[in-house]
Amino acid sequence: MDCFPSCRRQTLRKSSKNKMIESSYWRTELRNDLAWRKSHRAYRRWSEKQQVLFERKLMLVAFQVRSLLERPKVNDHARSTGMSVLRFKKTGDHPFTAMGSGWPHGRFDMEHPEASVLSAHDVCNQLIHYCWMQTLPESRAFVSMLVFSDYQRHKWAYEFRIEDLLQLFRVFANDSSAIVSMESQWDDKRQDYIVTRSWGPR
Repeated sequence: MDCFPSCRRQTLRKSSKNKMIESSYWRTELRNDLAWRKSHRAYRRWSEKQQVLFERKLMLVAFQVRSLLERPKVNDHARSTGMSVLRFKKTGDHPFTAMGSGWPHGRFDMEHPEASVLSAHDVCNQLIHYCWMQTLPESRAFVSMLVFSDYQRHKWAYEFRIEDLLQLFRVFANDSSAIVSMESQWDDKRQDYIVTRSWGPR
């Protein structure tokens, strides 16, 4: 359940048409979506359709998680969660374009991956705004994916392990990520209150 200081409740009610009021329903659906992805990681017979469905559902989960982050509907502990990834540096002067771009192996240094950590928000953006997304199977199971957003196509390509993705998203599907109290302050530029600190269930 979402709880807020009484001094803020009236403000939230007035803007309810544009706000996600009760995030527990989102978390319930998020748990269902993650259960589907876990059960469909492996197939008896791999097909292009199965890959596309899996990628599509990952995008939908990423959108849900980013919505929880931006409302805001997750506490500081969940918000600070990151994910370890491998990244591949863009090489050469030729851009990776939507038309006739070729394959990432010709535009990124795939032989020298670098270990990095992305925030949950950045992970979601790579999936939601992807320019390239390729699920990589192993022994009839999806184990990792190569992805980069339109914003990063001139800089980096990323490899995400599917298990790491599911583990990251489980943080936001869990009720422990909810906000039970917060501190906020007025922002003149935004003409609205902004959350400065938020706590979850103990």
